[in-house]
Amino acid sequence: MSDFTNKGIARILKQLAVLLEINGENKYKARAYRNASRRIMDLDEDISDYVSSENLQDIDGIGEGIAETIKDTFKNGFCPPLEELKSALPSGLLELLELPGLGPSSAHQLFEELKIEDIEGLRKALKAGKIRNLKGFGARREEKLLSSVENYEKYRNVILLSDAQSQAEEILIGFQSKDDLECREIKIAGSTRRWESLIEKIDFIVVTGESGQFFELIAGMEFIDKILNQTEDKITAVSESGVEINFWIVKEEHFPGALIYHTGIEEHFNKLREIAAEKDYQLNKYGLMQDSELLAIESEEEIYGKLGLPYIIPELREDRGEIEAALSGNLPDSIGLTDIRGDLHIHSRLSDGAHAIEEMVLTAREKGYEYMAVTDHSRSLKIAHGLSLAQLKAEGKLIDELQEKYGDIKILKGIEVDILSDGRLDYEDEILSELDLVIASIHTGFRQSIEQITARITRAMQNPHVDIIAHPQGRLLGRRKSYQVDLEKIIKKAAATGTCLEINASPFRLDLDDINVREAAREGVKIVINTDAHHSDELNDMKLGVSVAQRGWLEKDDVLNTMSYKQLCDYLGSG
Repeated sequence: MSDFTNKGIARILKQLAVLLEINGENKYKARAYRNASRRIMDLDEDISDYVSSENLQDIDGIGEGIAETIKDTFKNGFCPPLEELKSALPSGLLELLELPGLGPSSAHQLFEELKIEDIEGLRKALKAGKIRNLKGFGARREEKLLSSVENYEKYRNVILLSDAQSQAEEILIGFQSKDDLECREIKIAGSTRRWESLIEKIDFIVVTGESGQFFELIAGMEFIDKILNQTEDKITAVSESGVEINFWIVKEEHFPGALIYHTGIEEHFNKLREIAAEKDYQLNKYGLMQDSELLAIESEEEIYGKLGLPYIIPELREDRGEIEAALSGNLPDSIGLTDIRGDLHIHSRLSDGAHAIEEMVLTAREKGYEYMAVTDHSRSLKIAHGLSLAQLKAEGKLIDELQEKYGDIKILKGIEVDILSDGRLDYEDEILSELDLVIASIHTGFRQSIEQITARITRAMQNPHVDIIAHPQGRLLGRRKSYQVDLEKIIKKAAATGTCLEINASPFRLDLDDINVREAAREGVKIVINTDAHHSDELNDMKLGVSVAQRGWLEKDDVLNTMSYKQLCDYLGSG
């Protein structure tokens, strides 16, 4: 039997639903698969237990047909109807669904009426003005789709940091599972190690035996699609997902130097080389030398030390003043993941989350958090099932009950209130005043001018009940650029009003970015790192938000949710 997880089976059923819609199948059949996908994601039990006990139809929403599909998937190791649909449709149609604003039914319509079967075909049709005449489209949607295509083409060769980290981890595990691979040491390098938000390639530094054998073992690994190039000291491959992977093969004595050389950007390394020369050393990609002899070095820390510098963490190796700060003893005491004491932006099933509040509480407790905040969406955001006033009140009572049940974690009553197009907040002040925490954010009106967007956010910060501005740039990495906003004015207003600005740790946002985070901290703005979790697994994204804080030179005291619960209450109360 295969080792399919609940998440894996749910993903397969969702893909089936999408392909059925693209293929123009009965919409109710597609909806059934989509609903079954959601049910399985919400299961507390392992789906494989239902399969082995032949009780799949005991799950609400799973009938005989879907149960057979799941059983066949476990039996075969793949989903036969899914593979059949994939082979029957142009592969480019699936790529179309990567575009914001284009769903399965629209993709089917474009395929049927204009024979558009890939991104390039869509781009040409948009440029020719052919889309606006289709039923349900129009000139405005055509314009939005063209913007989506341009963004997609701009970012198609990069992946999210979280995806790069996952694939890198998969590669490391793959090496560990190869008993016959003589790999004495391997570490991630490059932009992935620096935790950049978007990654073009994944780099590894490897100490291994005979490179020919190493080449054969890489080529035979499941996650490698093909080898692009091979030299004595480098193998370039492509993963199944299309990501370029470089394996830099070095001798053991060259490992620390190679790790420094291939981690920081070129300007960072060049400044280190200049410092080395001043101290009568030579620094190159092999390591630190003196009188043309390679010094015996055990670690990166030792190289920095011999140059008279404290260790500079990879996240700071961007030539943004870190060398000068190290020389003057002013490097930040960078915040770490263990400094985080709670998550203040969490959604539940009562709006658009995947789990009940109690499930999110249990996960937060498992992480050892001292506190958390439930911040579901406000009423105007219909697409996210925003809470009516009655629902908000009922949620508050539920939180009171859970607080009595779980005394070892403090559960704050909060809301993510929408900043409306005219700058008003979605709830009246008398409602907001009853909550422990108010997050304000923009989810609509992205096409407004820079003056309008900026005015909306600054007006929200003037409200005494607003504690945090969430994802201030409004970007979706690789999909949607930031809306027009004057962040300099936002940062100055946040400093004046005592409003916190958020690093949203969602892998799709990482917003604020590291540059603006650093500027905000310089202005005395308190930063909060939140996951914006809509699923219990997403609470693990906190590490991504912390990496942004590290890249932005933040220390523990710069961040709101490193405070104790008492300190947090005092801070919010004074605000």
